Amino acid sequence: MPLSLTPMDPSRRDRAELIAFLTTNVFPFHVRSRLTAADVERAIEDGAWHGDDTEAYWLDGDRGRVGLIRLDDLGDATAMIDLRLAEVWRGHGFGTTALALARDRVFSTRVNVLRLEGQTREDNLAMRRAFERGGWVCEAYYRDGWPVEGAEPVASVAYSVLRRDRVSGSTSPVPDTLTRFRAQDTDALVAAAWAAEERLLDPAVRRVPAEVDRLLDDAFVEVGQSGRRWTKGAIIAALRDDPGDAPGTMTERVARTVTSDTVLLEYVLRFDGRVSRRSSLWTVSPDPQCLFHQGTTVA
Repeated sequence: MPLSLTPMDPSRRDRAELIAFLTTNVFPFHVRSRLTAADVERAIEDGAWHGDDTEAYWLDGDRGRVGLIRLDDLGDATAMIDLRLAEVWRGHGFGTTALALARDRVFSTRVNVLRLEGQTREDNLAMRRAFERGGWVCEAYYRDGWPVEGAEPVASVAYSVLRRDRVSGSTSPVPDTLTRFRAQDTDALVAAAWAAEERLLDPAVRRVPAEVDRLLDDAFVEVGQSGRRWTKGAIIAALRDDPGDAPGTMTERVARTVTSDTVLLEYVLRFDGRVSRRSSLWTVSPDPQCLFHQGTTVA
């Protein structure tokens, strides 16, 4: 679905809709995950959504409003972006498109801006993958830099895109000292794949077709222990009718990254009294989806 930016008038025309959007959606990776109408009203009155150096836009598609974007510090050489997608549209890959629209708007209308920066929590894998797919570079890792309601703070990770990179069509390299951030991102990628694999083994998930559908790529294929080839639709129906009695136990876990967003998992599974050696290929872009699975019985 193509997306476009629609200028927002937060103080007048779009005030009620902005309040409704921010209070009816939950934003688990923002500092305040739930906002009240009073919170939003106060922010509007304080100029957080409009002003000489602040612009806000609706993110629109042909099937409705997907989300919103706020651009801050537009009078400085470094501007900041805040992207919020409606809950119903998360997991559809719109983050990268939205970032590109914001980048092009800023660099085409604000000649003083040399770089556009966005920050997110270290565990917000979907947002981090959106930044990386769009060519934004991880530049900073602020330890305990992101407050969390009712819990210990987590790290804040900063990504940016440069005006000169947009002009040249390239990506400026970062110092070698920052490669450790990429390694941490790889660890997060692997962790997300293992968590999704465990969900697929949970009978409570397997018996709900919609849950399994979200975890499998549309082109998913499984080669079963009997040698049978299963498609996505067939495996969803089979798991619904026979989800198993318990999640099973995984041992001998091995994970390898195949590409920047693809992970190969290998393990031994003890499930419903059977032992098998399993392998799964997962893509995390932005949410984990299984591309291929195979199981072989262990004598």
